[in-house]
Amino acid sequence: MSEEHFESYLGQGKPGLFHRVINLSTYGLDWEALSSEIPAFPRGWFELSRLPASDRIEFTRAFWVSQLPFISAKCNEGLESFFDQLENIEIYATQLNPGQPFDVYMIYVLQNDAGFFQGGPGATEEEMHVLKKQFAHISFPPDYLAFLKIHNGFSKYTDTGLIKIKDMARIYSRFQELLQHEELIRPDGHIIEPRNLIPFYESFGLHCYQCYYADWYVENEMGNVYFSEHDRTISNFLEVTSLEENLAFATFLNWLIFYLEDIWHV
Repeated sequence: MSEEHFESYLGQGKPGLFHRVINLSTYGLDWEALSSEIPAFPRGWFELSRLPASDRIEFTRAFWVSQLPFISAKCNEGLESFFDQLENIEIYATQLNPGQPFDVYMIYVLQNDAGFFQGGPGATEEEMHVLKKQFAHISFPPDYLAFLKIHNGFSKYTDTGLIKIKDMARIYSRFQELLQHEELIRPDGHIIEPRNLIPFYESFGLHCYQCYYADWYVENEMGNVYFSEHDRTISNFLEVTSLEENLAFATFLNWLIFYLEDIWHV
């Protein structure tokens, strides 16, 4: 994927949106020069960017599997399918204006021009501490916390996608303001406590969210449900035989595999 092609996607077709777009996989700087110019660039990504495309895919696949706990057979099959569909993994840095810090992305380029996924650098220990402090009333699922250490922010194309830690509290606060004067009813007629819905994914432009629901636990892990601002309803998580059809997921990884597989839906 060329810098121009990537900028067209990331900038939603707006030419000249960025001051600089750099493909680090073809950039000639050594580590010292690169880290000086782009401090946000992870050292591991630099090492990865020096490898052939096929090795970048296989090393990244192995890294995901090593970091994610309790991968079920179904989820493992989904991850294998996702990585098998990749043509390349590239690493980009973008600078909006001269003198501003660079943002860094790992780009998962799909075969046959089917688009791409993008992820930011993994969360630091400090960022993880902030998340747990801001949501002290919630015990986040371990597979979600593990994925944040792979990518803090992850999306397909120009979707908003997985919410970055730095934005979680702001979006949660807005979400609570939205619901404070409403009475949400579960499919079984029980009232939903708004503070127990914690958005972790946002669909670009649609005001739809995937939320952890603190009153629904499956196999000791907090499940997640779909919420639409327009409909003011959550997924029907009570029909256990059709959870995913209703966009209700027992685990974060089940949702992630759905997101990775559902290539044409944003």
